[in-house]
Amino acid sequence: MAERQFQHEGVTLNVEDRGSGPPIVLLHGFPLDHRMWNAQIDALSTRRRMVAPDLRGFGKSTLTEADVDLGVPMERYASDVVAALDELEIFEPVVVVGFSMGGYAAWQVALRWPERVRGLVPCDTRAVGDTDEARAGRLKMAEAAMQAGNSSPAQAMLAKLLAPETHEERPDIVALTSAMIERQSAEAVAAAQRGMARREDVTGRLREITCPTLCIVGVEDAISPPAEMHQIATLLAENNAAEVRIVEIESAGHMTPLENPAAVTEAIADFARECYCI
Repeated sequence: MAERQFQHEGVTLNVEDRGSGPPIVLLHGFPLDHRMWNAQIDALSTRRRMVAPDLRGFGKSTLTEADVDLGVPMERYASDVVAALDELEIFEPVVVVGFSMGGYAAWQVALRWPERVRGLVPCDTRAVGDTDEARAGRLKMAEAAMQAGNSSPAQAMLAKLLAPETHEERPDIVALTSAMIERQSAEAVAAAQRGMARREDVTGRLREITCPTLCIVGVEDAISPPAEMHQIATLLAENNAAEVRIVEIESAGHMTPLENPAAVTEAIADFARECYCI
């Protein structure tokens, strides 16, 4: 692993930077860190430069007291990603892959810094904002995490993160996901949940994204179902001269990069090859 750390806006940001060649940026979901992408990094770093940050507060990245109290807006995660690219002296447009919460940040990168994005891969994510009920649930988990002093309240998500088949037949993946959640801090959980609770509904802005786009979704995803991802793809295709397509990943729920890593890796690799014309 080639982890690099740098200072930005009063926090330390940790980034996995491995391999050489056309860069692919991988943004992890909640409540995880960049290690959820280990299979993709291992497979693709032989011919691509793989950049996988720990989003603010997660993994080895830190956050501020204000981040915890107010929540981290998705655009702040996005600006951290752009800062990481600048720190790594990657100024060419890149392929950005955003999983779940990482997808919320990826939307903001594509909308606010379109010149930095060669191709976009929304992976098991959503474009809509929270309902009142979902927002209340996020704020409740934030408070519970801070009271517990750890990420244990987020373990309740495990049931929906993985497909029923994964829970029944792949205890290694269940244990890996649970351990990754356990490693996150209460502050990271609270900051992210409070930020997601007030995130922008970007549904009406998807037409502004004009780069090639690949939507990835697990066939059994209960959080961002295939039907919803197809709707996102349809909206992205409007007013977009570039290609927009969708790949459904078999034998996977929400955690496609862990549940069927080979299929996700292949989809990303094929898309990046087309984006970079190599």
